[in-house]
Amino acid sequence: MNQSMPQTGPEKIIQDLWMAKATQALVAGVELDVFTHINAGKRTLREIARAARSSERGMRPLLDALIAIGYLNKKGDLYRLEPVASQFLVRGKEPFMGNFVYETKMTWEGWGHLTDIVKSGRPIIGVDTEEAGRDFFPKLVAAIFPMSYGAAQAAFNALSEKTRKRITRILDVAAGSAAWSLPFAQANEYARVTVVDFPEVTAVTRQFTDRFNVSDRYDYIEGNLRQVAFGKGYDLAILGHIIHSEGEKWGKKLVRKCFDSLRDGGLLLIAEMIPNDTRTGPPLPLLFDLNMLVHTEQGSVFTMKEYRAWLKEAGFRKVATIEAPSPSPLILATK
Repeated sequence: MNQSMPQTGPEKIIQDLWMAKATQALVAGVELDVFTHINAGKRTLREIARAARSSERGMRPLLDALIAIGYLNKKGDLYRLEPVASQFLVRGKEPFMGNFVYETKMTWEGWGHLTDIVKSGRPIIGVDTEEAGRDFFPKLVAAIFPMSYGAAQAAFNALSEKTRKRITRILDVAAGSAAWSLPFAQANEYARVTVVDFPEVTAVTRQFTDRFNVSDRYDYIEGNLRQVAFGKGYDLAILGHIIHSEGEKWGKKLVRKCFDSLRDGGLLLIAEMIPNDTRTGPPLPLLFDLNMLVHTEQGSVFTMKEYRAWLKEAGFRKVATIEAPSPSPLILATK
């Protein structure tokens, strides 16, 4: 008797193909301030629709979809926030993650060309070129600030008190919003942070240092990070989510350039999307690798094994990891 093969259904395929629809529902919920209105006491369909200046016909399926994907719940006719929405999606609360939707919107169009990009191996427009980067990165860095700032706080707290006190000269490469250096500047009034970034981006950096009342502790080297000199004698250098857009060639050079800028015993902090060594997971870093294919000429994600090899080759004598509220562990290397 022939034994039938185990049967499986197409549910996974349907779910994965429809994930993009869930993304758009969340984007619409943030853009219409649904979570903020509910937090302010607007609980019925009519109240929420009016507050959002939207139709009830349009708002009802949006609210129901946000329930289904885990951001809202409903008791009777009253809508309420799930904890994740209450903590991160109410405008005015910190940390507010809602601005992260703009990263999704900025990169959305390129993903529509993924099939052709895979065929050619080239992006439609690469944001890792200087001309495109000067336009793209000022828009991006503010959107991703909450994701990076929380992880930077965890990195700071993971260091011993003795180590933290020794960190007074800091180099923040491709600093963006200064998310990765801000916890160090906030904790030590004697700390000096040198930012390296395009002048179009340092305008955003200055907004955030003003907001956190540490602008007097920041200095600026404005220009292309591949070309400008970083200086010497730093206690800490930071590469916060920049290697993935630089790619292997320039990523290795950045690691070496940071090594040369550090004093003996200085630290290099790297934040990145890091897949496992066999590149079979987790999903987020590997999907982000596709994002680099879509939007950069040379960008990619690299494994921990590769980073350890790069750091050893540059001369670092010790490499450790720090667990943080981040897509991947942070890397801390000692010169």
